[in-house]
Amino acid sequence: MVEAISQSFQLLAAEAEGGWDVIIIGGGMVGATAALGLAEQNFKVLLLEQFEPDLAWSDQQPFQVRVSALTRASENILKALGVWQGIESRRCHAFTDMHVWESISDAQVHFSAADIHQPNLGHVVENAVIQAALWERLLKHPLVTLCIGEQVVDLKLTSKWAEVVLKSGGTLKSRLVVGADGAASKTRQLAGIELTSHDYQQCAVVGCVETELSHQNTCWQRYQADGPFAFLAMADNHSSIAWYLPIDKMQWALSLSDEAFAEAITEASAAKLGQVIKVGERAAFPLIRRHANTYIQPHLVLIGDAAHTVHPQAGQGVNLGLLDAAALIDTLTYARQQTPEKDWSRRSVLRRYERWRRGDNVIVQRSMEGFDWLFQQDQTVKNTLRSQILPLADQAAPIKHWLMSQVLKGRDVLPSLAQ
Repeated sequence: MVEAISQSFQLLAAEAEGGWDVIIIGGGMVGATAALGLAEQNFKVLLLEQFEPDLAWSDQQPFQVRVSALTRASENILKALGVWQGIESRRCHAFTDMHVWESISDAQVHFSAADIHQPNLGHVVENAVIQAALWERLLKHPLVTLCIGEQVVDLKLTSKWAEVVLKSGGTLKSRLVVGADGAASKTRQLAGIELTSHDYQQCAVVGCVETELSHQNTCWQRYQADGPFAFLAMADNHSSIAWYLPIDKMQWALSLSDEAFAEAITEASAAKLGQVIKVGERAAFPLIRRHANTYIQPHLVLIGDAAHTVHPQAGQGVNLGLLDAAALIDTLTYARQQTPEKDWSRRSVLRRYERWRRGDNVIVQRSMEGFDWLFQQDQTVKNTLRSQILPLADQAAPIKHWLMSQVLKGRDVLPSLAQ
């Protein structure tokens, strides 16, 4: 349990004495990373989180529903902040290979870490594990104050400050507010920042299953008429699943009995790992691409899902968010060091962060949409194209090596924490 961090506004106001450097709204994986990284650079940080995270841990507890496939860049960020040890001491699993194939042909492609002389292609980690490891570090940091249970109801942006109005009636002042409160960001709404969005008319059904055969430390992805199905390798014969279906099948997938669900998964995966012998808790959510029309306002910046969401089939969402956090840390730190006499939260500085991250996020969004379009089994010409492209890609070592490098390490100039 988190102790002594849910504090009244009066105490927070007394500690603030003239304002915080940064107030971060949202203490999930991305918000907590930004808070810890900024505090490490001597920014005074207040982190507001509505719900208390569960820091209790037992390796006997069931696998969580939501997981992330962390890239090497994300791993480097978490190592640099002293968080990775807390993740490894709880639970994570490295995967060494990826195998992609489709249901209507023999076309397939295989990626292996050994081909690019890497120990793995990433780690599958439960989101709750990442958040718990981050908060474990945050609790010990002298420049971070954690506040749980408060809700932000208004936001006032002036030429000099940002003011956060709380539901309890208090107002907190800071040089910068960071919105890290997810896809339905209240911060973004209060700032009047609009979204460009696209509804894929798909859903993702997620959970953890145990299979008859070993996953061989491989992530398996099969494309079929309804959408892709993926096994993400976890401990022993356990895998996290990501099953993409038309939106009108979401309730059907959630309503199946465990036995019927196991049979449906076995069929969707073409029994690649044998029979599914046990299923855990499952969840589902609609897939919508979102992109904020701007990431910044005076003394305000958006990071992570508050700024953008992508199709999750390549697992890039949290990795993009962690790169956002690391880029913001670099941007603010550099501005304060280079021109200490100037306001490091001024718009021109925040604009550097936006330019750094927006292009990369757009590229990933569009790439995922292009990949999804190519593998839709709705046109003979696309089916023929895939049957020719996949075997060629599987044999073209330079292309495969480049793709693995891009996914593993990132496409743009990496922030210092990610290097």
